[in-house]
Amino acid sequence: MFSDHIRHFLERIKRPGALWVMASGVLTAAAIIYPRFGLLAWVSLIPYYLTLYQISNPESGKQPLFRTGFLFGLSFYLPLFTFFCALYPLDSAGLSPVEALSVVLLALFGLSAFYSQPHALLPCVLRLLQKRGIRRQQAFLAPLAIAALWILVEWADSQTFLGMPWGRLAVSQYRLTPLIQSASLLGSCFVSFLIALCNALLAQGIRQSFLSNDTVAKNTIVEEESTGNSPLKNTISNRRSREKHGGVVCILCAAVLFGGNLLYGIISLNIEPTPAETISVAIVQGNLSTSEKWGDDGELLSLEHYLNMTKELSAEEEADLIIWTESCIPVVLNGYPEISQQIAETAVDCGAVILVGAYYYDGSDHYNAVYAFYPDGTVSDQPYCKRKLVAFGEYMPRSAFLEFLVPALAELNLMQSAFTPGTDSAVFSTDFGSIGGLVCFDAVFEGPALSSVRDRAELLALLSNDAWYDSSYAVSNLLGHSVLRAVENGRFVVRGANTGISAIIDAKGRIQTESNLRTAEVIRGEVSFYSHRTLYSYVGNLWELVCFLYVIALLSIFSNAAR
Repeated sequence: MFSDHIRHFLERIKRPGALWVMASGVLTAAAIIYPRFGLLAWVSLIPYYLTLYQISNPESGKQPLFRTGFLFGLSFYLPLFTFFCALYPLDSAGLSPVEALSVVLLALFGLSAFYSQPHALLPCVLRLLQKRGIRRQQAFLAPLAIAALWILVEWADSQTFLGMPWGRLAVSQYRLTPLIQSASLLGSCFVSFLIALCNALLAQGIRQSFLSNDTVAKNTIVEEESTGNSPLKNTISNRRSREKHGGVVCILCAAVLFGGNLLYGIISLNIEPTPAETISVAIVQGNLSTSEKWGDDGELLSLEHYLNMTKELSAEEEADLIIWTESCIPVVLNGYPEISQQIAETAVDCGAVILVGAYYYDGSDHYNAVYAFYPDGTVSDQPYCKRKLVAFGEYMPRSAFLEFLVPALAELNLMQSAFTPGTDSAVFSTDFGSIGGLVCFDAVFEGPALSSVRDRAELLALLSNDAWYDSSYAVSNLLGHSVLRAVENGRFVVRGANTGISAIIDAKGRIQTESNLRTAEVIRGEVSFYSHRTLYSYVGNLWELVCFLYVIALLSIFSNAAR
């Protein structure tokens, strides 16, 4: 009896189902969390897609479509959002240990459930498409539909006030430079599409080559009889042969897809555009803790620390551009002329442009900003103001509702202030070329970097403060997004982060040099200013629209065919 149960259990886990779905979600998350396993993303979705092919088949009867997609989403996002645990105990927010724990758990499980909703709808849409006719005679339409739906899910992740595109497949590839060069054509969403399509084709090929069964074949014969074809001419063995042939073709297509993307990347890496200017740059990573920055006299401590590190680096070797970090001077800088004067004098002494993270007040709103101090002692007329704010960190979304629902969460504003998002790129003009500013979360989205390049930025300077995430994987994830912005726009990205990882990333996404975590250090290198434009800088996220129109077209075409 016991052996029968064991055999029954083994038979069940051999079939696509919940275990396959959860394994797929965890493996895909692992490819993003551990970039050295980035190649895993090209196959990690296969178990999930095999399950989707099975449950979306109308002949399989009633299936738990929404539940399956939601289960995948949870298995995928829970590991990705474990970085919230690094926020505990939220001392700077003034919460008790119990309140802090409840907030962290709510963020971990609540956001995972929230972002799982679009994934839960994916199997439902695929089932609708299958029901309307995307089946064996259109073998390549289903994988394309799955990949297009995945892109729409990634797009949905960046929408609403909780928008946080943390689970982009493309981020898993940022250490595999040749495989992300196609982002310069149609953006990082195109890289995600290729990964999803490769998985879908392999799943289709495995299903047809190894998992076909007599039931499927017999159902096909019944369909052929209903259309007037002779079942004698289309035997079960012939059907199996055709399915296996189609499966081999799908696997070969996946191999060609991967190989073509790799080949394009290798060719692209060997084509270097001519820079308009090349200069030396230094990034000052102060490594000040949150308590030091926002403690008593924290602004004076931070100012002295960064000024001293800057003077030391200038004494050792000159730099044309010096990058500080996000909010390294935690005051409204345009309201403290004496602090601005000290930084301006340092810029004169160093003979360099210094980009400084601080706050800006325009008379009505507060902004998280970047100021440019020039070698002649002047400061930029208009600072760059961060455009993508962090919910609960820089502003409080739906505060009245949250105060009623979760009082402790309504009080969670890590910056103790409500910031307003900036509205334009505010590109800095220098003697070397134009510099586009970005602040931390700006780099997680494509829009801010893209608009800066469209406004003629020839170099992107990203100032960040990742101290909130401690040493969690979120730090490397943020670096990965910075790499994608560099490739998409064909621009060097100079990334200065308070506690790391600071890095110099070239226009092809190659990390020239990077700092260690949790160390006070200065990293140096050379950067080039480029005026050329990538295809992506012209078309933007057109590929997301193409995926949307493809799904709509399938729904429309096969809806009419069903009638």
